[in-house]
Amino acid sequence: MKKQLWQNILWSLAVIACLFILGFADKQQDEKVCSKISIKIDRSNGNFFVDEEDVNAMVYHEMDTIIGKPILEIDGGSLEHKLNNHPTIARAEVYKTLNGELVVEVSQRTPIVRIFSYSGDSYYLDSTGKVMPPSSKYTSRVFVANGHIYDNFLEVNQLSANRMNDSLRRKHIIDDIFKFAEFIRNDDFWSLQIEQLYVNKEMEVELIPRVGNHRIVFGDATDLVGKFKKLRIFYDKGLSKTGWNEYSVINLKYADQVVCTKRN
Repeated sequence: MKKQLWQNILWSLAVIACLFILGFADKQQDEKVCSKISIKIDRSNGNFFVDEEDVNAMVYHEMDTIIGKPILEIDGGSLEHKLNNHPTIARAEVYKTLNGELVVEVSQRTPIVRIFSYSGDSYYLDSTGKVMPPSSKYTSRVFVANGHIYDNFLEVNQLSANRMNDSLRRKHIIDDIFKFAEFIRNDDFWSLQIEQLYVNKEMEVELIPRVGNHRIVFGDATDLVGKFKKLRIFYDKGLSKTGWNEYSVINLKYADQVVCTKRN
């Protein structure tokens, strides 16, 4: 019984000590001023849309004074909101350390296709299907889509291409472009073989390969797995015998068949 009593007393003392230490730490932090801004940008996706200078400018634009300001008065949530509204930032996290340091961690969005519209402007779709504007300081080397794409940047800005409803699909072909880009990006063979997507006058998708002087007509984005499987079989069993330049067009839009046009 006494042993249990002493255990309860020691446990209570430990809790009180922890609360005292935490309270002391909070008091110490309340009295701290911001002595440094540490910016950490995740570049693991290989992109350089945002640099430390950009982030610094956004942080200082939000607040008149950072260095020397009481750390308690810095609104980390407001800074995060400002950074997260930047068109090339996927996620921003702002927090304060006990030694008075303001830490800003930023991860960039990942573009997977660059679209050149029929009107001449260009923009990216990122890995989530959202629209990204081009950057004046950096160009990402990604899959390219062009041709009769009438969706300009202003019309599709902030739309999520992979969540468009059926009423928008006729107007916005970027829905299909996103599906193609996502499929090709996630396939080791096709990501090396396909370099361009072209939308023809009939609003059909054609793919241009790196190897072979031919066009691959897919039609739309329905049954991409089946169509690419047919194409791979044709590559392995057909073009390997006839040669890569035997045909000018390989048409996959018809069910259960591959229709080819011989080169003149």
